[in-house]
Amino acid sequence: MFYLSNQVSNESSELSGRFTKAILELVNMFDKLTPEQKEVIETIVRKLAHLSIYTVGGIIIMSHVWLYNISSKKKVLVSLGIGTCYAITDEIHQLFVPGRSGEIRDVCIDSLGVITGIIIFLVIYIIVKKICNLRKGE
Repeated sequence: MFYLSNQVSNESSELSGRFTKAILELVNMFDKLTPEQKEVIETIVRKLAHLSIYTVGGIIIMSHVWLYNISSKKKVLVSLGIGTCYAITDEIHQLFVPGRSGEIRDVCIDSLGVITGIIIFLVIYIIVKKICNLRKGE
């Protein structure tokens, strides 16, 4: 995450532009869209990248915090707090990268990603726990 946030605006735009172009070419839409439409799609791709990266982060954070001997509610809150704090510091970091900006909207998207990761972790945990209990005959 730090590496991507540390890219100057031209590098970041070029990366997301190439990714968007590849997606649009894959579905045979690149030549059919106006530049404005491509820009909107690129913005969506960038925001989905935020969400996806922080979803993985939420899973990783929750996996670590789950090992501590505290209530499940506290585990969720601590994981969300850590993920959101990282998102805030990441946006602050971008204020010092040429051509980049820190966006409250991105902190919200990142936090939603962390929440999604936490939910995915909990769903997997519950499924695995039920499977283990079935094997034990409970």
